[in-house]
Amino acid sequence: MWAPPDGWKERVGDRGMVIRGWAPQKAILAHPSVGAFVTQCGWNSVLEAVSAGVPVLTWPMVFEQFVTERLVTKVLEIGERLWPEGAGVRSTKDEEKEVVPAKAVAEAVTKFMEPGGAGEATRCAIKELAVKANAAVAEGGSSHRDLLRLIDDLMQAK
Repeated sequence: MWAPPDGWKERVGDRGMVIRGWAPQKAILAHPSVGAFVTQCGWNSVLEAVSAGVPVLTWPMVFEQFVTERLVTKVLEIGERLWPEGAGVRSTKDEEKEVVPAKAVAEAVTKFMEPGGAGEATRCAIKELAVKANAAVAEGGSSHRDLLRLIDDLMQAK
């Protein structure tokens, strides 16, 4: 768990905030100042990033997150790996063998966010996918229609 250093609240004042408990991830991703999202590649997190049009930097930890990372980086091309291929699982836990230093995260994010740099094509791809995804769930969209059909089928199955 992260704890702000002594004097942090006084230095930051009302220019920032600390959210304790469950963060309102959808609202945060929808904020115009968010340029990328470092995620463990949980399915809901990826869907929220897509609907917000925010590219992702992947940091999978367990299970299906590695498969989702492949979908995000290789198939949809809406994100990039935070670590090079074959670098292994990286951790923030001291008891793990490979601890990720904050400097490495900062360098990867900075490189990705440079205008015209590595993340430019990814930013374009996620914006296009966001338009399609939001159209699908809007009233009359394909996902909306499919959900209504499912409800009708379930009601008729009584």
